[in-house]
Amino acid sequence: MTNYDQMKNLLRQFSDKYVGESFIESKMSDVSEDKNESVISGSKKFVYENKRKDMCVIDMDEIAHNIYRIARYPESVKEEDSLASADAFVISTDNIWYFIEFKNQKINKAKDSVTKKAYQNWFWLVDVLYEMKEQIQYDTFNYNNPIEFARENVIYILVVSEEKNYENIKKIHDCSLAGEKFCPEYMKKLEKYIFKEAYVYTPEMLEQKFVKKFVY
Repeated sequence: MTNYDQMKNLLRQFSDKYVGESFIESKMSDVSEDKNESVISGSKKFVYENKRKDMCVIDMDEIAHNIYRIARYPESVKEEDSLASADAFVISTDNIWYFIEFKNQKINKAKDSVTKKAYQNWFWLVDVLYEMKEQIQYDTFNYNNPIEFARENVIYILVVSEEKNYENIKKIHDCSLAGEKFCPEYMKKLEKYIFKEAYVYTPEMLEQKFVKKFVY
């Protein structure tokens, strides 16, 4: 069983405990949908699309809104009472954990949302891991020091749409070509205080630097 499959199994058992069977896995393209923009435009708007070789990810919004909320706040009927989450979660074969957040908006306007999602998603995922510890343990997670584990093993990727970030796209690509990272201050703080690394990618960069490593 791969690292990813082990985590998926743990989260499914957590779901079974509180809400029954849930579909916690989705495609990367699907979780990148900007649902507000889709409603306004009348057609689905995706930040990232790859229908040829799309990859499976754990849908963190599904868990946060429809499983964890019910498990911890069963009296709440409002989905907006859910703790925040990144859009996608993947674990590599060498046990690097990736949170991926898609934003169809300007980078500077995403600060509050991205920061909130990063901290709250880590909090509730660790909470689930501790609750399920007696039933099923994740083999390589550091239960004694989850802060240290995050700093050594967790990477946060923010994927921004090109059409909403024309002024920054060239900077992002130029930094990448120079072997450097383009990161706004709030992403640098995530890397400094909580995670191993933080990146800002365009959809094309996500495809080249991330997706291809998993599915090609």
